[in-house]
Amino acid sequence: MDDPWGISGPDFVVLYIALLGAVLLIRLVVSGVMAGRAMRADHAQPGPTPSVYQLAFLAGGPDRATDAAIAALVERGQLRVNSYRQISQAGARPVEPLEQAVADVAQLKTTATIRAKVRGSAAMRALEDGLDQRGLLTSAAARRQARTVGLVLQLAVLALGVIRLLNGISLGRPVGVLVFLVLIAAVLTIVAAVRRNKTGMRQPSAAGHRLLGQARAAASGPVPAGALAGGVLLGGAVAAVALGGLAMYPDEELSAALMPPAGAVGGGGSSGSSCSSGSSCSSSSSCSSGSSCGGGGGCGGGGCGG
Repeated sequence: MDDPWGISGPDFVVLYIALLGAVLLIRLVVSGVMAGRAMRADHAQPGPTPSVYQLAFLAGGPDRATDAAIAALVERGQLRVNSYRQISQAGARPVEPLEQAVADVAQLKTTATIRAKVRGSAAMRALEDGLDQRGLLTSAAARRQARTVGLVLQLAVLALGVIRLLNGISLGRPVGVLVFLVLIAAVLTIVAAVRRNKTGMRQPSAAGHRLLGQARAAASGPVPAGALAGGVLLGGAVAAVALGGLAMYPDEELSAALMPPAGAVGGGGSSGSSCSSGSSCSSSSSCSSGSSCGGGGGCGGGGCGG
């Protein structure tokens, strides 16, 4: 028998296609199993009462935590929002680390830009680390381990295809189909390598989901503003945004002003209101024309007329 490795070309092509499919299936299964184990891991450690920003991170990741900090600062008058949806400092610098990170970059910036700048800040990393140490987030190591297994398998299939391809070329055999399959294997390997190194948003563990559920259940009941419920301070706009996002900000016009436009990226904001460019927003009053305007009773620079 003069077939390389005792397997004919057509038979090897069928076998290689089966291997590619099997590795994809194994990657999905292993990833699902590891993710399930990480999610079910319930090793919550005792610690201080979770902050509202930790709760926001559990509910929606770093962007939700940033939104909650923006909401808190706007409600307290330490940030203002102008008619172009640009946020800027308006009061004393806050003390809380995440609020500081938000205030420091809020220089006529949109919500989308502030999110992007705060996402990798030291304050956000400390917030995530605190949740991780208490077992409220799924294990990043478990996810990386699952992706490493998938990458190793994908590399093995790619190496097998390359060796067979070189062998076929040396023997002068037709290898057109195998070249195509090896290219597919190479692309899949690159994707697996990128996914392994991709950080992504951490998900709550079982303990994190339980804490989040308790807080949401408590917030839906008759809880006085500022009262502790579910282990978390639930009063005010900050808690509403932490649990439900900027759409839940109590002032509808401010909510619309703070919400990033669909598909928005970091940069300047769009107008979307009929206030003059000198106006700014706070939770104390609103413009009759549909934009949210500055505290103290109206828009600066001549009011909100069309």
